[in-house]
Amino acid sequence: MNRVLLASSSLEYVEALLDFIQGSSYSAVFQVTAFSQPEAMSRYIEELTPTSTPDLIVAEEPFIEKWKSSPFADKVPVLLFTEQLVSEEDQTRIRKYQPLPAILAKWEEVLLSSSRRERGRFTGAQTWVIGVTSASGGCGKTTVALNLAKQLGRLGYSVFYLNLETMDSTGPFLHTSTSSIERQTESGGDLFSQLLYQLRANKVPNNSFHGEKYDRIDLNPYTIRNERIQADCFIPANNRKELLQMNKSDTSELIRLITESGQYHFVIADHDSVWDLRSEAVMEESQLLVWLLSDDIHTMNKCKEWMKFHRQLDPEQHENRMRKAWYVINRYMGNMVNELPDEGMIAEHYLPYIPSWKQMREPDLLLSSPIYQKEMNKLCETIGDLYRENTA
Repeated sequence: MNRVLLASSSLEYVEALLDFIQGSSYSAVFQVTAFSQPEAMSRYIEELTPTSTPDLIVAEEPFIEKWKSSPFADKVPVLLFTEQLVSEEDQTRIRKYQPLPAILAKWEEVLLSSSRRERGRFTGAQTWVIGVTSASGGCGKTTVALNLAKQLGRLGYSVFYLNLETMDSTGPFLHTSTSSIERQTESGGDLFSQLLYQLRANKVPNNSFHGEKYDRIDLNPYTIRNERIQADCFIPANNRKELLQMNKSDTSELIRLITESGQYHFVIADHDSVWDLRSEAVMEESQLLVWLLSDDIHTMNKCKEWMKFHRQLDPEQHENRMRKAWYVINRYMGNMVNELPDEGMIAEHYLPYIPSWKQMREPDLLLSSPIYQKEMNKLCETIGDLYRENTA
């Protein structure tokens, strides 16, 4: 259970929030110590020990000033109550007057983010690449990839979201367009193009890396942190032709640059619906393929024909790919009316159909559906268990 110190000069506000917590499922998540007088909070702070320190401070400015005198002040995340609008990415302020569930969801988000920072960057044995793929367009690859990144990040893993789409469809959902243009303008060029140039310049004739040069490529100048999906990602390319010109070797080397950086538990790789050399590289470099299917005859038949073709083209390679594939039914409506396209194929998970996504005006809905997030969280917990079993 998470210990939260709540402080507001409005006793009515504090009591209303405590009453809501006690009457909801959040009573099993938060243990709240509340104050409406700064002096009472000061006495509480004086008696704190390392084992009794709260996990989160949520308070108005006068109370936070009191907290700053604590010897534990630098070790605990703080949320400042404000009556102004606050962006979703802001991890230091919280709007005081909004629906109570939204307030508590923000507490959870900050606590999870803090837990991730305490665990530090990835220093374990292995980074897993999860390729999100399908034999048919329109199955929701980007939706699944973004939500995979978000939920794995919320579970405390360090995640990189790798978007290999020729035309980036994530801008409205990640709000990256403006910031990426600003960053690229300041640097005097297209950062993604510069990174690809560095990778190609480090190739040696046998298509392996020259270790000394390769080690000097620093990912940080080319990446941004996106709190919406709890993951790092590349600053989007200005020149989309760079992606069209990427061959299989370029893509594999880009993936290896991320995995060998020692910073991430997972790389979530998203790619075009059209089967190209980038997609081939994702298939080969992935430890796990989340293979999406929709319960419609077009998708099932296209997948069946794809598998038939690749089984004939290279049986050994096809079997290697299929051994690491997890078949996930996306937009599941409660029952299946079509048979799966291959004998012996088993659906590992079902992600629900969300009617409100049919005509979406607010892009944030894609990352905030409680029903979808619940099922996605189950999938990510299963992936996490499998990862720990294979990297222990």
